[in-house]
Amino acid sequence: MMVTTAYAPTADIVHRAKQLAGESGLYYVRRGHATLPRLSARYGEDEWLIVGKDGIRYVRTGNAPVFFHPSTAYLRIQRLLKGESDPMLAASGAASGDQVLDCTAGLASDAIVFASRVGPEGGVTALESRLPIYLVVREGLSDYVSDLPELQAALPRIRMKHADHLDFLREQADDCFDIVYFDPMFRIPVHESKAIEPLRHVSDARPIRQEAVSEAVRVARK
Repeated sequence: MMVTTAYAPTADIVHRAKQLAGESGLYYVRRGHATLPRLSARYGEDEWLIVGKDGIRYVRTGNAPVFFHPSTAYLRIQRLLKGESDPMLAASGAASGDQVLDCTAGLASDAIVFASRVGPEGGVTALESRLPIYLVVREGLSDYVSDLPELQAALPRIRMKHADHLDFLREQADDCFDIVYFDPMFRIPVHESKAIEPLRHVSDARPIRQEAVSEAVRVARK
């Protein structure tokens, strides 16, 4: 995977692309006037992080681009504001001030809903094992601007970490989070879920191991 920019980047965008590449151990490539297929052919690379004025996108040859968006979190928070319930929050018992560990962040829509519920005294640590998704979401959480104040306020409460959830859980003390949450990709896909579809080719498809569940029970105070 390499890092480049959109066409006609500003100096700030070029600086950001170089910084992203450097801190991630990736190579930065000057875009110039080259198309992405031409760059791919030149460098023998089919995975790209593209930095532009609207944030960063992950592009893999032959697949739809992956970019950050709150997806269903927007509608779910709206429903909560109307007094409706959310099944995830109801099942978890999440409350103001809680510290939540989301072991399967993806595009972080569940993490956003948790962050909305736990409020300014709480927080969400969101783990993502796949580097492209981690980078897209980490940058997206800081760039995204929503017209829903409650959603906007939730975004800074999420701390993204690039980590395998089992490795991370093994290193945690007993009862150090209130809630530990898993939501892996479906083993049998629901293709009607358009928001998730671009993630299928890049997400971690491994099932949750029993050891991870046991570690989660140890780590989760609630």
